[in-house]
Amino acid sequence: MSSTPGTTTTIEKIVLEKGWATKDQVHAAQKFQAQRKAAGEDVTMSQAFVALGILTEVQVRRALHGRKAPPPPSTGPHPLATAIKGYHILKQIGSGGMGDVYLAKQTSLDRFVALKVLPAHLASDEDFIERFVVEARAAGKVFHENIVAAVDIGESNGRYFFAMELVEGPTLQQLIKRRGATTEKFALDIIRQVARGLKHAYVNGLIHRDIKPGNIMVTTEKVAKICDFGLARDLNSDVTLTKPGVVQSSPAYASPEQCRGRQDLDHRTDMYSLGVTLYEMLTGERPFQAETASALFIKHATETPSSPQEINPEISAATTALVMRLLRKDPKQRFETYDQLIDAIDACEKPRPPKR
Repeated sequence: MSSTPGTTTTIEKIVLEKGWATKDQVHAAQKFQAQRKAAGEDVTMSQAFVALGILTEVQVRRALHGRKAPPPPSTGPHPLATAIKGYHILKQIGSGGMGDVYLAKQTSLDRFVALKVLPAHLASDEDFIERFVVEARAAGKVFHENIVAAVDIGESNGRYFFAMELVEGPTLQQLIKRRGATTEKFALDIIRQVARGLKHAYVNGLIHRDIKPGNIMVTTEKVAKICDFGLARDLNSDVTLTKPGVVQSSPAYASPEQCRGRQDLDHRTDMYSLGVTLYEMLTGERPFQAETASALFIKHATETPSSPQEINPEISAATTALVMRLLRKDPKQRFETYDQLIDAIDACEKPRPPKR
């Protein structure tokens, strides 16, 4: 691993401790760095993290104690204009450790799609290819208005791609960052829609395992759509990419059973993460804060969060009770079915009795 001059700790270790990146993403950045160095470029790990979209320059600056991150290395013209047959690439609209996302036109149907492409430096890594394909196939198993639809998956000229429905609108994370706490009515409506999407996925044998505001998109018509099935688990398959004892979820939203590394997860793990998301929508804050991923895991597994009503007194008693039930440590104390959860959400919106 490489070190940044003037620091005593590698940036890889720092971002892992803070929960800003997964081990897979660190591995991807290391591969990117090695590939660029083999091509004669002097690339630091911080540059690799920024170039892959794993970290922002602000996060790198914080990790480096205030020093500005070097600009990401130039990778030259992108070959995708001719690499992916059947698609006309227009522009990049997103990026991450498992691939860049492009606005593209599917030429056969003359429609716009979001095209996720596995980076070239990962296209020879069987583990990354398998994860990429698992995400696409998991998304392809479900078709629901509250789930981003899978359009196509394939390989063209050595590049693996996954075409998805193009969603016009921000992620829920972007909305919260922009506005802070949302109204109770909006929060309940979004959570209800996500619960319906998760119910559909569960009926089709899938649990998502990474529900969070960043994986929920909100269209201009305020329709919530679940995306990123990269960590989804097929309950009808014995095949899993999860290693025993390894937490495969975002630390800030992981359920207690995920934090303990349990393998017998069911749909109620997604309910917990949905509860954390609802908490954040209602208060503008997450129920637990910590400097490291391991500290967050301990808090989720052992501590009781403050009532959201303490942070935002405008939240109703019914919605507060709903949040706290979703955040129970024991999965059996949450909701048995998604129908029960949706009924509870509906009950929160019933007219309140007048105050005396």
